[in-house]
Parts: sequence; C-alpha cells; structure tokens
Amino acid sequence: MGNYITTDFLNLRSQPLTGEQNVLAVMPPDTVVEDLNGNSVPGWLNVKTVLGNIETQGFSSEKYLVPTTLSLPAITASPNIPPVHYPTGGRIVTRTNINLRAYPLNEPGLVQFDLTSITDPIERKSDIHKVIAYLDVEHSARYAPDSKHTYCNIYAYDVAYCLGAYLPRVWWTETALAELKEGKDVTPLYDRTITELTANLITDWFEKYGASFGWRRYFDLTLMQNEVNNGVPGIIVAQRINMNNSGHIDAVVPETSILSARRSGNKVLSPLQSQAGAKNKQYYTGLNWWEDTTRFKKFGFWVHGVE
Repeated sequence: MGNYITTDFLNLRSQPLTGEQNVLAVMPPDTVVEDLNGNSVPGWLNVKTVLGNIETQGFSSEKYLVPTTLSLPAITASPNIPPVHYPTGGRIVTRTNINLRAYPLNEPGLVQFDLTSITDPIERKSDIHKVIAYLDVEHSARYAPDSKHTYCNIYAYDVAYCLGAYLPRVWWTETALAELKEGKDVTPLYDRTITELTANLITDWFEKYGASFGWRRYFDLTLMQNEVNNGVPGIIVAQRINMNNSGHIDAVVPETSILSARRSGNKVLSPLQSQAGAKNKQYYTGLNWWEDTTRFKKFGFWVHGVE
C-alpha cells in the first residue's frame, strides 16, 4: 500500500523519533512512499521512497501520510547533456577579481587536478587540501561577501572545477536543453542559451543531472564523510523555502590528523566542511545548517566519483 504526503514538507529520518542529526532527507509535497512493515513503532511508518531519482528508506511521521493507489515513481536514466562553462573570451579570471565570478578560474599557476585519474587515495586527499589552501576562501576577493550578496556557489564551483568534477556555475536554458536533446549543437551565449545558477537552482540540478556527471547522492553523513576521506569531493546543498532568498552550498573535505568531523564514536554528527557565505570558513564543523526547517525546504549530500 502506498501513501502520499499531506504536509508541505516531511522529514525522512534514520530513526522513528524526532531529534537532531537523524534527518536523511526532506520529502516535498505529494511524495509517494511505500509502507515497508506498518507502524511497528506507534506514530511512525518505516517507508521506502524515490527522491531525486534515487531510492532510499527511513522513518516518517504517520500523521502526515494518507493512503493512495499511486506507485513509487520509476527510476529513469539521467539525461545525457554536455557540461557547460561560461567561455572566458580571452579574459584572465583570478581570485582577486570580483567582476568575473560567472567565469571559471584560468589565472597563471592555477592549482588544478583531475582526481578521477589518480588512483592513490592519499594523493587525492592531499590534492583536495592543496586546492582548498590555494583558493584561500577566507582571504580571496572572489568569495568575499558584500552588503547584498554571498558567494557560496562560486566557491563550491571553483572547488569542484579545480578537482576535475563538474558542478554548474552556468547551465543550459530550457530552450537550449530541448535543442541538445534533439542532437543539435548549441553555442554558450549568456542569457540566451546559458544562465547563471544559484544554490537554490543547483539543488534541483543535482537531483536531475548530478548522476550524469559522476555525482552520487548519500543519505548518511557517516558514509559520506568516510567516502570523502578516500579523496573524493563532497557537496552539501540546500534550497530555501522562499526561493527569493539565497540557498546554500558548501564542500565536504577529507579529515586529517588535525582536522576532523564532529563525531559520536564512529558516527558523524557534522562533517568537515569548507564554505563561502556570510562568513567564509576554510574549514569548519558545527551545527547542521541544512536541517533548519524555518529556512530550507530540502537538501542533498553528494559525493563525486564513487562507484
């Protein structure tokens, strides 16, 4: 028997109880879930669902679910769409320039690696920290917040770009996507065939296109941090309830002998992160900002290059 959600958004939890650090994902309105074993814990259902084209399971409050004849949505192949960056047109894009944030970095001496071609996890971890040090988020003008804007998406894009992972700073317009799906060649033209993506829009992009570009969604912070510790990029991204307000995106990075996630035993409560935002932080761990249901309506944990 299927059920669907009657509230605006409903948490999918790892345990049948409310509390911090047990939210696996947020299910949007009309999400269909499948009851796995009834309410073995009063007030809760153990359910399976499909979120962002990925099947997962957990516990949800029974009072916000009603029966339905609808089935879980089918898992479909991700669209085969080419990546796109805003062509620099001969411009030199540096960390010190605040006027070329839509473009990828190409300054002399740019620290850049293709982690997908490196087999040694120790080398990959070292390369990730070299990129974090090079981008220097706490001091580089490119990421410095001003009175109106923050630049979390710019920094996350640069981290991924310098590590050989695709994360969009700009993306194809709907018209361009339709032409690409027809097999046509499309030239990147600002506000005609490509448009800038905010963190809010990147949240949706991951769900629709992430798998096509080597990203895999995780629903467990411990598994995510452990995979990142093998030397692969990680991303946490969240979408605001009010889309006119800024979402947020940051990088999850490997732990070291002196930098670690916040853990309880072996369980990760908050991963080791790096961000631009209202306050830029090269490394930090702390409260799980994406669980703030007064600000964010959904979030995702994504790891790149994991089989």
